[in-house]
Amino acid sequence: MVNGLKLTSPPVEFNPPIAGSSPAIGRLRELVRRLADTQASILITGESGTGKDLVARNLHWCSRRARGPFVPVNCAALNPGVLESELFGHGRGAFTGAVNAHAGLFEQAEGGTLFLDEIAEVPLFVQAKLLRVLQDREVRRMGTAQRRRVDVRIISATNTDLDVEVDEGRFRLDLFYRLKVVDLTVPPLRERVADIPILVDHFFTTRGAPAPSIHKDAFGAMARYWWPGNVRELQNELERVMAFYPRSCEITPGMLSERILTGNRGETLDVRFLYDASLPRAIGYLEEKRLRKTLAETNWNKSQSARELGLSRQGLLKKIKRYGILREEPDAGEESGKPVSCHPTDNIGQKKRL
Repeated sequence: MVNGLKLTSPPVEFNPPIAGSSPAIGRLRELVRRLADTQASILITGESGTGKDLVARNLHWCSRRARGPFVPVNCAALNPGVLESELFGHGRGAFTGAVNAHAGLFEQAEGGTLFLDEIAEVPLFVQAKLLRVLQDREVRRMGTAQRRRVDVRIISATNTDLDVEVDEGRFRLDLFYRLKVVDLTVPPLRERVADIPILVDHFFTTRGAPAPSIHKDAFGAMARYWWPGNVRELQNELERVMAFYPRSCEITPGMLSERILTGNRGETLDVRFLYDASLPRAIGYLEEKRLRKTLAETNWNKSQSARELGLSRQGLLKKIKRYGILREEPDAGEESGKPVSCHPTDNIGQKKRL
């Protein structure tokens, strides 16, 4: 809602809903409908946090394979050896610890859809085996000679420019063409800021909470913000609002994080400083900016931040301490940030805003 106005709900045929009423999200929904039943491999591209997983699930849900399994795997979350075993399976005794035979994800997705998220992170030797499965529609478990036919649709996703990965030799050109039969791009949140109120409404209602209205100044700040973490960052921000103001009926400017109120201040770089500073100071400046950005996008989830930054958790904690980075807290003293409680006994004499 914005200032008490109820907004149109997303189409019921999508599961989970693809929320939004902007032209960009309308085109995306139409592409999902049109592409759902094609057997062609689809590559979903888009920035981190835009909802590529949600699009993949709906491509499966809207297809004739909907009664089959939807099997997702984050290729960046597994080391190469584990990823190979997970995808293709292994026979008993194939390696140390392989006590029992294991059906890989291709076999587990039989009759359904296999979603390969972060496909750019697949190592070259696994790419070769993946290409063979896509060509032959057969899979051979590690440590065995038997080939098994598989009937699986492949959907992959990446936030990396695969053309660059191919040019630099990190991704096979033949596999690239196999995966990118159809390219589907998910728009970033900054290109559909009109959807923010609908996303807010959807976030609260799916958690069983009454959806608050959004003060016009708060919406103005949210619309101006760059949203580098996209919908995921918005969800993290709303989690923060819900945690600090669980009984509020309106989101006001004082409830929002400082980076949003200041129009993405954490993303602004002082280019003059970078040119004039010594190399160690310039590197430290950029490192601090990157740390602050990632911590904000993950709502200070240190484990997730460490993974995204390529650091150990202990290494991340040391850098947070080194730069004196503090987590932003809500400013309870701001008049504009004073929450309006939804509890009937908390606002006696006040008009309830729903």
